[in-house]
Amino acid sequence: MFAQVPYNKANLQKQNAQLKKEIINLNKQLEVNKQNSKLNVDFVQNLTKKIQVQTKLVNNLSKEKRFIEDEIYLTQLEINKLSRELVELKKDYKQVLVRAYKNKSVENKLLFVLSSKSLGEAYRRIKYLEKYSAFQLGQANEIIGKQTDIQTKKAKKEKAKDEKEKVLSQQTLFSQNLEKERLTKEKAVEEFRKNEGVIAAEINAKEAQQRQIDAQIKAIIEEEIRQAKIRAEKDLKDWNEAKRGNSIASYNEYLRDNPKGDYAKSARTAILRIENDAKAWNIARSAHTKQAYQSYLTHHPTGSFVSTAKTEISKFEQLEREAEAERQRIIAQRKAEEDARLKAQKEEDARKIAAAKAEAERKAKIEAEQKVVVKVPEKERVVKVDAVKPAETFAERPDSEGISGEFSSNRGRLPWPVDKGTVVSRFGSNSHPVLSNITTQNSGVDISTYRGAHARAVYEGTVQAVMSVSGNGKSVLVRHGSYYSVYTNLSSVSVSKGDDVKRGQSLGIIYTSGDGETVMNFQIWSGTTKQNPASWVAGM
Repeated sequence: MFAQVPYNKANLQKQNAQLKKEIINLNKQLEVNKQNSKLNVDFVQNLTKKIQVQTKLVNNLSKEKRFIEDEIYLTQLEINKLSRELVELKKDYKQVLVRAYKNKSVENKLLFVLSSKSLGEAYRRIKYLEKYSAFQLGQANEIIGKQTDIQTKKAKKEKAKDEKEKVLSQQTLFSQNLEKERLTKEKAVEEFRKNEGVIAAEINAKEAQQRQIDAQIKAIIEEEIRQAKIRAEKDLKDWNEAKRGNSIASYNEYLRDNPKGDYAKSARTAILRIENDAKAWNIARSAHTKQAYQSYLTHHPTGSFVSTAKTEISKFEQLEREAEAERQRIIAQRKAEEDARLKAQKEEDARKIAAAKAEAERKAKIEAEQKVVVKVPEKERVVKVDAVKPAETFAERPDSEGISGEFSSNRGRLPWPVDKGTVVSRFGSNSHPVLSNITTQNSGVDISTYRGAHARAVYEGTVQAVMSVSGNGKSVLVRHGSYYSVYTNLSSVSVSKGDDVKRGQSLGIIYTSGDGETVMNFQIWSGTTKQNPASWVAGM
């Protein structure tokens, strides 16, 4: 109930205040219980809890009383010590006063100073008189301080005595109440024992109703699993057809027939992919360049227009090859023409040289014939031949380029299905809270709460069924994927089958019996297997 802390007076008083507050709340609940049937389990449980709390409080008050007694004892020791010190101070001060009285006249003090043998000694005697006067005053103040401390300690002691009397009074009162509550509990338990047969029959009837509810729940879940399998098979078939179509229309058709299908997210992603693919393709077609088509292939390697893009790129590459071939043909043609020109030039130069030589020989012959002695050597004409200018070539330029959590992941973190409540019966086998020889089986947990309390969904989901069982109110079954939560013993329901609910949403009002008990049975199933709700709900 309380964390282990070192025992001291302050901690005990704080703990006792909490216990008293808890007793007040339990008294309110017991008053409500008393107005109902004598065979009220809540009444006995609350009474048992109150007895436990009061026992703890009485024990704490006893400890607090001992703390106060120790405090009184220690305070008295301090008073005794201060009193002894005060006696000694008064004794010393009395002697100081006697000496002061003997030397009280101004003349004596003046003579004491004037009788000094030197000025330095006179100064020291003046200082001595000043210190002695201060010493007298200090002793007087110390005596007053001790007297004040003694009065404070005595007041503290008296306050502690009053506090002790108050604690004793409370201890007596709660001890008397404790005996009364024990007698009341014994009578209530005796009443239960007298009606043990009736109670056992009621429990059997309730367990039969619970088995009926469990059977209904299991049948509903099994049918849901069967239907889910059919839906999953259809979902997969529709998805495969949509993928074969691989178009916005085929994916939209899948979403229309399977808005919450397992592949709905993939279908939406595919539609977005196709739209982006078409947009990118239109951009590439508008540019109609090799670079644009290559950019499309880079960003959409699995796009719908990959084949067409590759074809267009092949066309551009064919044109490039043809252009390159034409360029090479022109280069070759120009080279051939240049070679022919150079050859003709060379032949012309040779002809001219030969003609010049022949002319020279002719003239030489004539001159020889004329016996002309002078010979003028003819220099060989040097014909300057322009170097062949290589054909211009062009370097080939490189191409340039222009997306929380599932129910199963919330184990131990789910909220309570009620605003306020206490578990009165846990999952599995339980002993009767009053009759220990009677055991019950619980498919979930029973939560006791206040009149008019709402049952609230512990997680978002879909209402799978709203059931009615005679004598056990209404039940709501909520599906959370492959998990289910069940809320049983409702007087009214605020949801219908097929409704989507959010976490914390009210599902209905919990039934309050004629005995004043407001108890809801809460269950969690994984498929057709019952789960312990305490493993799922935080703090349960």
